[in-house]
Amino acid sequence: MKQIFNILFGFLPWIAFGAISGPSMFRLDAALISGFVLVLLTGPKQLAKGFILTWGSLIFFGINLVMVVLARNLWVINNLDILSHGTLAFIAWLSIFIGKPFVLQYARETVPPDRQSSPVFLQTCLTLSAMWGVVFLISTVMSWGKACGWLADGTGYQATSMGLIGVGLWLNHWYPKHVHKRAST
Repeated sequence: MKQIFNILFGFLPWIAFGAISGPSMFRLDAALISGFVLVLLTGPKQLAKGFILTWGSLIFFGINLVMVVLARNLWVINNLDILSHGTLAFIAWLSIFIGKPFVLQYARETVPPDRQSSPVFLQTCLTLSAMWGVVFLISTVMSWGKACGWLADGTGYQATSMGLIGVGLWLNHWYPKHVHKRAST
């Protein structure tokens, strides 16, 4: 259970951003400022250790503070939903391609060292990072579809988006247990 809270903690700035942002510029500004501040408050150790999700979050919120809060760039404002999901997908896939799956960085903080040396541990972290990459890629496509008018914005869209995150969290909890149980038998 500690592992799920650890990864959830890494997504806290994004969760706050999604919960606070809304139809007004005040809420959008508040969401971006909150996300940026939360990265700084929750991530000093992770930034020092080079956590890819934390660094990607800091860069995303920092750039968007400038582009939205200070410059009022309308293109960024109008496409922030696509940009946020796309950034998370990019972070997940980049971490895999550079050989440092972002889930691995969180798992090393909670999994006992004797289990970390197992090739199954690394494969599980790669699989989970790819799973998150797929979740965020689907979210990006949904956001793009909404922006193009192919998907209706509303309760159904929000429920599906939140449901994808819920599925990701559930898989992040269930899959390592499943792999460990299967390896034990």
